[in-house]
Amino acid sequence: MNLDSLSKLQEDFTKHNVPRTDYHMHTKWTDGAHSVNTIHEAAIARGLTQVLFSEHARAVSESWFYKFAEEVHALPKEKCRALVGVETRIKDFDGTLDCVKSVFSQCELVLASVHRFPDGKGGVRSFEEVSKKEAEEIELRLAMAALDNPCVQVLAHPFGMCYKRYDVIPSEASIRELIKKAAKTGVAFEINAYYHPDPWKFIKWCREMGARISLGSDAHNFEEVGNVVRILEGKKAIWKR
Repeated sequence: MNLDSLSKLQEDFTKHNVPRTDYHMHTKWTDGAHSVNTIHEAAIARGLTQVLFSEHARAVSESWFYKFAEEVHALPKEKCRALVGVETRIKDFDGTLDCVKSVFSQCELVLASVHRFPDGKGGVRSFEEVSKKEAEEIELRLAMAALDNPCVQVLAHPFGMCYKRYDVIPSEASIRELIKKAAKTGVAFEINAYYHPDPWKFIKWCREMGARISLGSDAHNFEEVGNVVRILEGKKAIWKR
C-alpha cells in the first residue's frame, strides 16, 4: 500500500466527510468473532470503501498467515477493497517486533502495538507490578523505539495500555512527543475507536505536526466494523473513561 493514501488523511476532513476507511480489524483467524467474509460484508453494508484486515501475528504465525492472506485477497474488490495487514507486538526498547519478515512480505500495512511491558530478560512484567506512573513512561519508550523500526508503517492504538489497562490519561507532552516523532519517521499515528476517548484532539495534533493518520476501529466482530467512522461523524458515542 502506498503510504501517500494515509498522508491524505491529514487533510481537513470534518465529521461531514470522514474517509470511508477502517485499517484495524480482526477475524476468527485470531481473536475476532467472525469470518473474513462476514467482516467484509459488514464493511460494505456500512459504506466503507477500503479496509485492512490487521490480524494479530507473532514469529510463530507463518504456518497460517499465508492462507489468511489468500482469503483476504480473494474477496471481491468492486465495492470495498480489502487489504492484508498484521498487528504485532513491540517486544523491547529497541523496537523489535514479535514477528518475521516472511509475514511482513504478505502485508500492505504493518501495525506495531504495545500489549505487554518487557522485563529486560526476554519475558514480560505482570500488569500488577507496573505502577500507573511507570505505565505511561514505559509505553512511551516502547512506542518511540518502534517508530525507528523500518518495518513499521502504523503505530496502533498509541497509549492504549494507559487508557484501558491502567486507567491513566497520558500527558499532553507525552502524546505530542510521540506524534512529533511519528511525523519525523513517516509512521502513521492510529486514531483508534476502541482506545481513544478524544479522537478529534489527536487528529488536530497530527495535522499540526504533519503526521500521517490511520483510522482504525479495532473491530473484533461485525458490529464494530467502521466504528471509527461513525464516532468521527458523531453518529456513535465516543468511549468514555
